Amino acid sequence: MNTCYFCKGPVEPGRIDYMASRAGRYALVKDLRVELCRQCGEAYLDDEASRQIDGLLATAASSGEHVDVPVVYCH
Repeated sequence: MNTCYFCKGPVEPGRIDYMASRAGRYALVKDLRVELCRQCGEAYLDDEASRQIDGLLATAASSGEHVDVPVVYCH
């Protein structure tokens, strides 16, 4: 992908921190390789990144690092 779907800016390889959730499990994926719009910041995940996230979520409970995150409900 060379052009952002949203703003038409240039899209290049980059790295982001990505919050993933699947079936009620959450994980912060640090330093994930993505295609990143340099103009608006939209991140595009390819098949490899998606497989990596799925694998990380499957083992998140046994991860060496955990952080407490407050849960806030909007009514």
